[in-house]
Amino acid sequence: MRVATTMLAALLALGAAGAARADEPGAASPAEDEGLVAVKIKGLDHVWARPGANLSAYDKIMIDPVEVSFRKDWKPDIAGGPITAAERQSIKDGLAKIFRQELKKEIEGGGYPVVNSAESDVLRIRAEIRDLYINAPDLPRAGLTRVYALSAGEMRLVAELRDSSTGALIARVIDLKRDPDAPWLHVTTRVENVAAARRAIAEWAKILRKRLDAAHTLKQ
Repeated sequence: MRVATTMLAALLALGAAGAARADEPGAASPAEDEGLVAVKIKGLDHVWARPGANLSAYDKIMIDPVEVSFRKDWKPDIAGGPITAAERQSIKDGLAKIFRQELKKEIEGGGYPVVNSAESDVLRIRAEIRDLYINAPDLPRAGLTRVYALSAGEMRLVAELRDSSTGALIARVIDLKRDPDAPWLHVTTRVENVAAARRAIAEWAKILRKRLDAAHTLKQ
């Protein structure tokens, strides 16, 4: 059971809404009330998993639409004025699309088809990106502008894995990713911001794919 729990928790690379903010002082997660136990997994901040769950039963993946929200204190002004509601929505839509692309690429590259319907062998991933903070957003505006930053920014993954047919909660993760700071200010472009987001999401996707591989190896 110990091995199964650890493997399952690491599997927790992606999934979604409803997790408590366990990174905040005094915050309590409902995970224990849901039958999950806290486990320590290298590379992930907070992980809870259901003891003894069998991941080897899942050969396909179902990805729910990804929700994205900014950190409450993110109020950047760029050349041409404050960021509009439409521009904020465009950033959120773009990140949600990148998330699905990177996850799908990693998962299907490992031999796990991404499907749209629930079945007994389908693992459902519910994911939410919270506290998105972009240090220097590069948006199309009239005139020549330059934006500078030490890093692209940060974002927090809140994830759940569920059995797609029963809805049973298997595991949950909360993990913060920060783009490493450079030793000096540099011009930041949209291309660099997107690349930083892809790197962070790819790390989460790789953890999930490796844990799926490990589960199926034990099954053999």
